[in-house]
Amino acid sequence: YEGERNEAGEYEGRGVLRLASGDVYDGEWKAGLFEGRGVYRFANGEIYDGEWKAAEREGRGVYRSANGDVYEGEWKAGEREGRGVYRFADGTVCEGEYKAGEMEGRG
Repeated sequence: YEGERNEAGEYEGRGVLRLASGDVYDGEWKAGLFEGRGVYRFANGEIYDGEWKAAEREGRGVYRSANGDVYEGEWKAGEREGRGVYRFADGTVCEGEYKAGEMEGRG
C-alpha cells in the first residue's frame, strides 16, 4: 500500500493497494475501506471505475469485463441497481432499470 493513513494507521485519503493476486485499487479510502472515487483493476483484465462505499461498488460507475462487455450506470451494494446501459461485446445493448444485478422493470 502506498498512500495516506489516519491517526489509527488505517488507509485513509488517497492511496494505491497492490495485491499479490495482481489486482490493483487506486483511489480514495476511509477507515481502511474503499470509499469515494476509485479504480479497481483485476488481474484478469476486468476494470471498475467509479464510486465506492464501505468497499462496495455504490453510486455511478463503469465496469469493463475482460471479454469487452461494458456496463455504465448506477450501483448499490456491489450490484448493478438503478439506471444503466449494458453494452455486450457482440453489439447487443440493454438500457434501462437494473435490480440486484439483473435487468428489471422498464428497458
